[in-house]
Amino acid sequence: SGYSSPSSLASPGSATTSLSASTGPSSGFASSPSQKSLQSILGPSSRFRHTQGRVLHRDTHLTNLRGLSLTTPGESDGFCANHERVALPLLSAGGQIAILELSKPGRLPDVAMPTIQNGTAVADLCWDPFNPLRLAVAGEDAKIRLWQIPEGGLQEPLQEPEAVLQGHTEKIYSIRFHPVASDLLVSSSYDMTVRIWDLNAQQEALCLQGHTDQIFSLAWSPDGKKLATVSKDTRLRLYEPRHSLQPQQEGPGPEGGRGARLIWVCSSDYLLVSGFDSRSERRIFMYRAQALPEGPLSIIGLDVAPSTLLPFYDEDTSVVFLTGKGDMRVFLYEVTPEPPYFLECNSFTSSEPHK
Repeated sequence: SGYSSPSSLASPGSATTSLSASTGPSSGFASSPSQKSLQSILGPSSRFRHTQGRVLHRDTHLTNLRGLSLTTPGESDGFCANHERVALPLLSAGGQIAILELSKPGRLPDVAMPTIQNGTAVADLCWDPFNPLRLAVAGEDAKIRLWQIPEGGLQEPLQEPEAVLQGHTEKIYSIRFHPVASDLLVSSSYDMTVRIWDLNAQQEALCLQGHTDQIFSLAWSPDGKKLATVSKDTRLRLYEPRHSLQPQQEGPGPEGGRGARLIWVCSSDYLLVSGFDSRSERRIFMYRAQALPEGPLSIIGLDVAPSTLLPFYDEDTSVVFLTGKGDMRVFLYEVTPEPPYFLECNSFTSSEPHK
């Protein structure tokens, strides 16, 4: 309750000004010119600038993970977790998925464990936010399978899905549950459509149009009213599915065709996009959600690396964490709804690459 939003914080210059005003030359204490000029050169800094990261004790880890699939598409995070368990695609044939209980950390047995038998290679997967036992899995056969995990975890292989959703004509690469309405799921596919599914009726409810190339990423706004996408055709699109199947707005996205991600930040008023420029430099972009045609408000170049940066946003602190598959570094930025929009914090470096 004591948290103040970035916009209500005093600007960095105001403290200096009020100090010099209250302690004028007569008091013999005035802020030095060098102090002021240093602040104007360095600009504002984040409250979380000196954040330190550390790896938790091994007692909390799940170790001896064997045969993980490292071939999930770049549009997928490659695994998914909720507060109870984590789902990991495996390399073995038949699209097997391991389900690990977070309440049982430690070394996993050397012998094979019971898995979900998806029947086809896994393209993406996500947990239902309203039912921690339900897992949606997008397959390379253009179908979405819904799996119900037994209480307490898998004791034997799971072979029959609760439901199979069909409608896409080509491989699916992203699925996301609706954040505030249960039994709604969105998916994007190489057929260049975005489909919204009613899981109660086990059928397609809406098919959104307007993309001319591969859809790299999609994200529901936190209130669930809008859906944003970023595409290989270098366009950002904003949909309001309740009102139209066509995009409400379009704007210029990252130029690089290697991949991109997007998330909603700053109380759903802004979109943060991670992508590449034409020379394969990794960049992050900030857009105002109501003014996509105006283009990005701010762009920061980070480094040159092959993997797309995956952004994770913490609403309480307005800090975004970015890392990619195979990276050893996690970038941290505080995002604010006013210039300069990105305030750099300490990055975290691990001793081994992230898989």
